[in-house]
Amino acid sequence: MVVWDGGVPVGHYWGDRGAAVGAAAAKPGASATKRSLSVVICTRDRPKDLARAIVALLASDDPDFELVIVDNASVGDETAEVVRSFPGVKYVREDRPGLDLARNAGAEAATRDIVAYTDDDVEVASNWTAVLKTAFADPLTMAVTGLVLPKVLDTKARYLFERYWSFGKGYTPRTFDHEWFLAHDAYSAPVWDIGAGANMAFRREAFQLAGGFDPRLDVGASGCSGDSEMWYRVLAEGWNCRYLPELVVYHTHRPTMKGLRRQLYYYMRGHVSALLVQYERYGRRGDLRRVWKGLPLYYAQRLFRGWRTGFTEVAGCVAGWRYYRRTPRVEVPRIGAARGMEAPQGETGGFAERRKTDGDLVSVVIPCYNHGHFLGAAIQSVLDQTHKNVEVIVVDDGSTDDTADVCRRFPGVRYVRVYRVGPCAARNIGVAYSRGDFLIFLDADDLLYPNALEVNLYYFGYRPELAFVSGAHDRIDPEGRQLESPAAVERMEGNYGALLLGNYIGMEATVMYRRGLFFHYYFDPSVVSCEDYDLNLRIARQFPVLGHTHKVAAYRIHGQNRSGDKEAMARSAIQVLRKQEPYLITPAEESLYRQGLDNWTAYYRV
Repeated sequence: MVVWDGGVPVGHYWGDRGAAVGAAAAKPGASATKRSLSVVICTRDRPKDLARAIVALLASDDPDFELVIVDNASVGDETAEVVRSFPGVKYVREDRPGLDLARNAGAEAATRDIVAYTDDDVEVASNWTAVLKTAFADPLTMAVTGLVLPKVLDTKARYLFERYWSFGKGYTPRTFDHEWFLAHDAYSAPVWDIGAGANMAFRREAFQLAGGFDPRLDVGASGCSGDSEMWYRVLAEGWNCRYLPELVVYHTHRPTMKGLRRQLYYYMRGHVSALLVQYERYGRRGDLRRVWKGLPLYYAQRLFRGWRTGFTEVAGCVAGWRYYRRTPRVEVPRIGAARGMEAPQGETGGFAERRKTDGDLVSVVIPCYNHGHFLGAAIQSVLDQTHKNVEVIVVDDGSTDDTADVCRRFPGVRYVRVYRVGPCAARNIGVAYSRGDFLIFLDADDLLYPNALEVNLYYFGYRPELAFVSGAHDRIDPEGRQLESPAAVERMEGNYGALLLGNYIGMEATVMYRRGLFFHYYFDPSVVSCEDYDLNLRIARQFPVLGHTHKVAAYRIHGQNRSGDKEAMARSAIQVLRKQEPYLITPAEESLYRQGLDNWTAYYRV
């Protein structure tokens, strides 16, 4: 990944005058050199181990963190009694057995920026909490893991586990990004190489963007891989996972060969289940190829060589396939956002408190893939705004043209390079780098008119309860000549109903959002196109929004517009609208929804 600010490339993310960005810590998802920390330990009927784990944590060099203990259906009261003996430690009871259910309960209970996980049979190094607080400086980093060392190696089983199945991933820092994910796609990205659940942490935003842990996996369900399947989702949706060997914990391995064999059985059971869950969610053929081709070949070679635990592991693989077949599909929870369908906590009343917008910083996010020949004009249109307090973030999605060179010509432009994450993820990533009070998403081949920011900000000042404001637009040809444009219609109220009928917001760059909406709401990478329609429907359902008739942007028509594929656009628009069906409340909404389905069919048929 390459990031620069003001045309100067740097190894990480740097702000004005070359100083490391830290001032934006108050913004959700923004870069920071130090962030607040919650630590979650999930436990079940191991009070003595838990007490040792808590003692090690409370002896940390940096004691400023929130500690959450999730009691996962323990039979007795000993776990609760242990927690009560440590003042200030938060106790959460999760009565449904299952490690990933407990992890999700811990994430719900945690209140800090970073949510870290360790186990009750683990003791953390004294600097563990301090290292975690500085591990998320890069806004692209959504997950961090570290080195897991054995606490003791006093039995054959513990020695064999450490030699052949160690949690330790070496002493070299690594960044796992979307490019790495795609490079290994043929047989599924080996996300198990990223780390171990005994030593992992996430931004809170990860649970909104990627969802929580899948309760079908790990202990109490299939047996394993809830952690690695979560990392898979983080990578699949365009974000990074980092491995830091200086983040050290000490794990107590199982002492007996019987316990080791049982552990390996459930590891492979969970591994195969996770591969099938991953395919179910993202449809990547490499996950199936690993199940049906990669693993059989691997174990055939191992069994031929007389590997003693091979039959145990093969039995686990078969059991994982059977478990997946008989277990109903579930939707992972969007922790803190409930799949993005309800209002962000703390924002409902806050919108109405601000009226002056003259000095507000507006962030304009420009995703770009091989549109360098248009990009310069798009950037210049932002710099020419009558409202001058603006920042530009260009997210280069693996372009092979001169996109990076174009950005260098504009001092102050933030440039972020990722690799083929797609337009939804690119926009979300741009949000993570933004620092503004308001957001606009401008495609690289489009333009803003000089008063675009001023006009939309005026409406926010006039109606401070609004979540977003949209305007009208022109259509232009590749050379910038004006084409016939759609008539604009003013929408001062009833906007959700109007969006059910059809997408009256004809161009996403005409929309200005409040920054506080993200990432309670986000561009959904599972939506192939019409992702802006999907986002605006979800927001308008919960908040007042406004549409005015002032033209604030120009939409460039050329041979590479995604909207040119009418058949694909029809499918996507109808798919997006159908997502609203479970949330319709009134008969009027249901009627508008049915009419909207007819409208989309008729529109694209014409």
